[in-house]
Amino acid sequence: MPYDAHVRTWTCIDGSWRPGELDGGPRWYDLSGADRDDLLELASRYHLHPLAIEDCLSPYLHTPKIDDFGSYLFIVVLAMKPGTVEPILEELDIFLGPDFLITYRDDPATAPEVDGVVHALEQGLAVRPGTDGLFYEVLDRVVDSFLPRVSSMSEQLDALADLIIEGDRNGGLSQRVLEMRRTAGSIRRTMAPLLSVVLRFGRGEFALVQPSNVIYFRDIYDHLLRVDLALEELRDDAEVALNTYLSTLNNKMNEVMKVLAVVAALALPATVITGIFGTNFEEIPGLRSNYGFGAMLLAIAGIAASMALFFRRRGWF
Repeated sequence: MPYDAHVRTWTCIDGSWRPGELDGGPRWYDLSGADRDDLLELASRYHLHPLAIEDCLSPYLHTPKIDDFGSYLFIVVLAMKPGTVEPILEELDIFLGPDFLITYRDDPATAPEVDGVVHALEQGLAVRPGTDGLFYEVLDRVVDSFLPRVSSMSEQLDALADLIIEGDRNGGLSQRVLEMRRTAGSIRRTMAPLLSVVLRFGRGEFALVQPSNVIYFRDIYDHLLRVDLALEELRDDAEVALNTYLSTLNNKMNEVMKVLAVVAALALPATVITGIFGTNFEEIPGLRSNYGFGAMLLAIAGIAASMALFFRRRGWF
């Protein structure tokens, strides 16, 4: 059948994947931004369930899952969108049968790791035999792309933490740390079902996966577990950084309050003395003296200086 430019077809002949829809072996159909009619044509040919096709065509992001339809598997995988500052998850839908593999992406830019597998085939690089082996290559590359993005987020968080420790009071720091904490938690919650999906392949639960390939899915599970742990550490580190920021902010506020308290204490004698001499009594000692005003100022200054010296010796400022 003719396909548009967004459908790439490969056929496995004698254990080697060759471009084109050839006779004699399993086939891989990679649909990236293809017309829905192409997907519907393949659905009719391989008797794919309408609910699975509905999930593929839905504009909503689905949770990673695996549906066993007996003669084939429908797998939903999430990949990280390339070229974005903050990680954004996108959906990659996969149909795995004994003689066919279908990868479906709404946008050709989604899951460039699939294009990496295509490039590997074009270069003649060896891949695992069978459609399950090719599925392993796709899934392995998708999972391997997670850790560098998470590591990049961790480096950004370390830079923010350094700014916090150095005393940067930029109000945007706390917001950026909080957003990173939320992002790490959100990705971890969304990716958690993928751990269960890969674990089922690693346990050899599906007859479509050759026993010789099961151990390779266990390796993917180990990599995905590292990503999960890295996201957990990132979330915890973000929480520590946020608490550190709030603590330094509180310490700074306490320092300001301490200075204000000292100033108020030093001003208290002046308030008391001037209040006494400002009362409405005609006979106040020293009120009519030529030296009364100067004596009052000296008394205020002397008391304030004595209090300041006392505070300094006690280490209060």
